Amino acid sequence: MSRQPTVGRSLTALRRWTDAATVGLYVVILIGFLDTFTFSADGCGIEWPLCNGGVTPGPGLRSEVEYWHRAITGVVGTLVVVVAIWAWRRYRHPLEVRLFAAICVLFVVVQAALGAAAIFAPESAALLASHFGFALLAFAGLGLLDAVLRQRERPHTGWEFRQRGLTPSMARYIWLVLLYTLVLIYWGTYVAHRGAGEACQGWPLCNGQLWPGFHGLEALIFAHRLGALADGLMVAGLWWAARRQRQARPDLWRGAQVALGLVALQIASGAYLILSHLSVNAEMLHVGLVTLLFFDLAYLAVQTLPSHPREVGAPGAAL
Repeated sequence: MSRQPTVGRSLTALRRWTDAATVGLYVVILIGFLDTFTFSADGCGIEWPLCNGGVTPGPGLRSEVEYWHRAITGVVGTLVVVVAIWAWRRYRHPLEVRLFAAICVLFVVVQAALGAAAIFAPESAALLASHFGFALLAFAGLGLLDAVLRQRERPHTGWEFRQRGLTPSMARYIWLVLLYTLVLIYWGTYVAHRGAGEACQGWPLCNGQLWPGFHGLEALIFAHRLGALADGLMVAGLWWAARRQRQARPDLWRGAQVALGLVALQIASGAYLILSHLSVNAEMLHVGLVTLLFFDLAYLAVQTLPSHPREVGAPGAAL
């Protein structure tokens, strides 16, 4: 009798700290992109943890941005590891808790290593795009860990829906949209780091043409535009399919509505990015929206997976 309140408080505390870590990692992604966009990666030199030989940033915006990027990343990275270990030790079931805890720690470490490597190879567009891609995967893993903890703290918030019928084709389509979106995000980041963002002047036309062809840097950004259009159509198809199953799977319906809204905003922010000549505000908005879109699609993909019978509606199962 006395253990249940303690378990409840423990879960609530873990979930709240995971909330904080998730928000913190989102901020890290935004600051990291700002760091790259302002060419601040070498603002503290190649020293670490010192910044240009000191414990405080040197003069200039680049030094300030890089300094705070390092500081916030260090704090949030430590918090991510703490909540992941906490969740790992706290739960044996569902296995998703341990899986997502492992994923977020693994990819936080990988993206941090790539970020360090980028200091020595700041011109590598592929490396910088991979750095952002792994940061997205880390954020998705942590966000999904947070979502699972919420479902365990508050039964009937999505877990039980997995037991209801879902056609294999619908499940495959959701995973297809998720993977395609990840590839598109990587490509968009690669395009940005190649300096091709303004190779197509104007929107929706590219340098005054509906179909400019594929030549040089213009080909990179035009391919990304076509890919974004295809992604929008795919998400719209997902929304339509989820709408037809909204009674049986309200979790997928809600998530599909969010995805459709985010992809529409993402396309609009892409237009704003071009029309503002790659302004900092537009870049941050574009990155922030695509991060949320990827997480939402990852959540939908996880909701297509079956739950073990012992896990449905069971807020306990602690070690």
